[in-house]
Amino acid sequence: MQGQEVRTLVNNNQPAGKHSLVWDGKNNSGNAVEPGVYFYHLKAGNDFSGNRKMLLLK
Repeated sequence: MQGQEVRTLVNNNQPAGKHSLVWDGKNNSGNAVEPGVYFYHLKAGNDFSGNRKMLLLK
């Protein structure tokens, strides 16, 4: 674990409701990243902020 940001997918306010997105496995520079475990951070207003992990398989 290197603790570096890989990619920012959304960084603006979204309207209330259900949202989804797909990460293409690339970093902010457009280069493919290695398979492995990645952590992501979600924030919803002042009520929720949390970290989760995902497994990238190729």
